[in-house]
Amino acid sequence: MLKRLLCLGFVGASWLGGCGGGGAADAGAVDAGLSDAGAADTGPVDAGPPPVRLGLNDVSVLFPLPESLEAEGYLGPQDMGARGVLLPQEVFDQVPTFPVMPADGLLYGRLRVLAIRVDTCGGLPSDCHPELRMVMQPLNPNGLARDSALHLFYRLTPEAMTAVVAGLREAHRLGDDTAAMPLSVHPTLAAQGVTGAYGAALRRLVLQHVGAENLLRVTFFLRAPPVQEVWFFGGFERGKEGPFAPMTIVGVGRGNQRVILTQTEGGYSFDFTPVAAMPEDGRALLSSSAAAAASDEARRAAFGSFLRVENPRRYVPDQLPCAGCHVAAFVRSEVSRRHGLSAATFGDDPFRAERDLTMQGTAGENASSLRAFGYFRAEPMIAQRTINESAAVLEHLERTYPATR
Repeated sequence: MLKRLLCLGFVGASWLGGCGGGGAADAGAVDAGLSDAGAADTGPVDAGPPPVRLGLNDVSVLFPLPESLEAEGYLGPQDMGARGVLLPQEVFDQVPTFPVMPADGLLYGRLRVLAIRVDTCGGLPSDCHPELRMVMQPLNPNGLARDSALHLFYRLTPEAMTAVVAGLREAHRLGDDTAAMPLSVHPTLAAQGVTGAYGAALRRLVLQHVGAENLLRVTFFLRAPPVQEVWFFGGFERGKEGPFAPMTIVGVGRGNQRVILTQTEGGYSFDFTPVAAMPEDGRALLSSSAAAAASDEARRAAFGSFLRVENPRRYVPDQLPCAGCHVAAFVRSEVSRRHGLSAATFGDDPFRAERDLTMQGTAGENASSLRAFGYFRAEPMIAQRTINESAAVLEHLERTYPATR
């Protein structure tokens, strides 16, 4: 948790208390010479707009897919923020190429920001820090997204996050109230377009706070489809001495994790290298045949492990290997359909919050999509883990940066 609240809670509580119409407020009216009945009867005081309650779509923004690579309003790696270019070419060049076919490879000039995420407490719980993140995917000339992506992490100061949260609340007023809606393609961006009032305000806000100077980490998701479907996961981050170096991933080390999907008739099979069965072991469900052969007890145990992987109160991203998170939405949904398991019967394993956590789109139905927040060709993909993380961010945001007006 952030160590200080920048006095926002105290100031907000004091201000609201002073608007109750008694005590010091009445005394102020007398001092101002308004004690006669006529002068005091000035009608209701305009207290301004009510406090903004942010929603899932405010802290995890999924842009509509552009119609073409040249569509206006979409940020690219060479766009300039207040802290420098968003993604320097020399940093991008550290992404391994692997045996990736051109159809799905990462190409610097084709990258566009398709999602923006805010995290008021990124990193490990014992030492968290504010972050602003961007998800970039390469686009084909017709606007279809390739099944590869970069996730860029920009570290912010608590003071900068205070400004970001205030900006999000102001931007929220520029469209319909989406606070109660489930996470989806952002409704206001879909209605106004990315160059509309909300999109323009969001772009200005983001560029005020990010750039090469505070780019902390880059993770990659790279698809390489030979005979079978293959993905590579990994990342690198800025070290204490300055240069970027491969990051350490739980259960993987300073390397990369590979996922191979073999689709069988009426089934699926995921193969992880390395397996990375800690801190949760869901191997019994990584293929439809293994799930069918498992005992009820083993199947239930593995199902619970996937629920915990999707629960940000159990694990933050830095405590998990990549692949398990990215296959969780499909595997858990498929096992639930095939074997009748319900998260409602798993006690504290699943994440719960006072938000609409409904998973939109087909992330739970498409074995070929491991996307957590972005696009599989033209289809928006939003994993349950991303929804849950967004709700957890909102809980922390409301405690740490409470709204006044």
